[in-house]
Amino acid sequence: MDRKQEQRKTRSNGQRTRQRLLANAVALWSQHGRLGVSVSAVAERAGTTRRTVYHHFPTQELLLEETERFVETELAALAGGNSSYLTEPYRLVAGLAADNPELIRSVLLGLLHEDPRDNALFQNAVRYWSDPATAGILGADVPAEHAAAITLAMWLAAILVVSTGKDGAERRREADRFAVSYERLLSEGILTTGRSRKS
Repeated sequence: MDRKQEQRKTRSNGQRTRQRLLANAVALWSQHGRLGVSVSAVAERAGTTRRTVYHHFPTQELLLEETERFVETELAALAGGNSSYLTEPYRLVAGLAADNPELIRSVLLGLLHEDPRDNALFQNAVRYWSDPATAGILGADVPAEHAAAITLAMWLAAILVVSTGKDGAERRREADRFAVSYERLLSEGILTTGRSRKS
């Protein structure tokens, strides 16, 4: 292997490690809130060392900033049907709603306060639903824009439902139940004519 190939491999491995650390930080955030995202907790959950975490995120503040940015990026990807770094995409939103509702609220408020044509979340969701709309999979001639809005409105529904829990454990149970309902509704026909389409 020549030097350039070696450098590309090293960069690729570094990027994968960074993504894995961020995915674990998001999981901690969804389970324990922002305060649960520490260098030690991320290292332990990712099965690596604090040194590795500090290599990618030299300060606790940077780790939190990058985790929040990663959440927003992953939510935009999730809205577009891509959940490559997320093991349980339906549970992510419900889990964040249970343990850190302010993050989901801030994302949703961003949708309301900016032009939807400039919002990556909404545009990714529209792109995701465009193919099924063209193929006639969406029921009752639902336009892709409406399907996108309904899908994202389910995130608000997650906040509402999960907030009915009296304590953290009950909110977590509601989040798990809502994640199942969310997936079932979207894949079994709230928008489609019967052929499965997940978001």
